[in-house]
Amino acid sequence: MLTPTEAAEYLGIKLSYLYKLMMRRVIPYYKPGGKLCYFDPEDLDKWQRSVRVATDEEIESQAQAYILKNSIRP
Repeated sequence: MLTPTEAAEYLGIKLSYLYKLMMRRVIPYYKPGGKLCYFDPEDLDKWQRSVRVATDEEIESQAQAYILKNSIRP
């Protein structure tokens, strides 16, 4: 488990930004005693992978699939 300072360093972000993510409940963390916060590196890795931005090619492919699936057929 990592402290907030260690987690911010692990993610390569500022500690203040980590706290902002925590306040918005965007990033997973543990609060076992109700006061101190801890981060599981595996959770942080999963979170980083979950915020992936799709490429233009992927978006175009998804749009074409959506149009084909939802097109009106006579």
